[in-house]
Amino acid sequence: MKRYFVFVALITLVALSACKNEAGEDRGDLVTRKIMYDVPIVNLQLEDRTEKDPNWFWENLPYPAGDEFVDKLFADARDCNLPIYYYDPEGDYDHLDRIPDKEVKNLFENDMKVSLPVPDVFDEATNAYISRPNVEFQLDQTRILKLRFLEEWRIDDGIITKKVLAVAPIFTINIGGTEAQEGYEYNTVKFWFMADKKLLK
Repeated sequence: MKRYFVFVALITLVALSACKNEAGEDRGDLVTRKIMYDVPIVNLQLEDRTEKDPNWFWENLPYPAGDEFVDKLFADARDCNLPIYYYDPEGDYDHLDRIPDKEVKNLFENDMKVSLPVPDVFDEATNAYISRPNVEFQLDQTRILKLRFLEEWRIDDGIITKKVLAVAPIFTINIGGTEAQEGYEYNTVKFWFMADKKLLK
């Protein structure tokens, strides 16, 4: 729990870390007012995700602190203890609206599942490939393997500063392949869990 609050404080600090002058205004030249990108936070290729592994920080939050953070984040969003905001894949993100608690509860009760196709398999008895029905997957905290960041970038005296405008969890499902078809990775975002006040006008 303590590590969770430390991590939330760290994200808040990053969100406020754009270089400021004495008047409190952003310093430097604006590189972009919006850039969005995904950051892996669970690297399943690491044999040891703890800080004992010298490469633990490559696309990975250290275990167990990282997993505790994700668990708490998911629970707080689900239980309306943390404000969350509408995610629109085609939005311009000049503004974010908070999801009312009633809709949050409906989201977590009815819209946190996804039905995905799975590759065909070879049936030796019939000597043919057999199509299989879609499989339903639950979108829970164990599926949060990445975070999506929306940021503003500035440069001043060769130093790039970033202002975090919003953060969203990405739910990831890896579908294994077969002899018949390749596997694939499915990613979806359901909500933003952090928004800078400039987006909440």
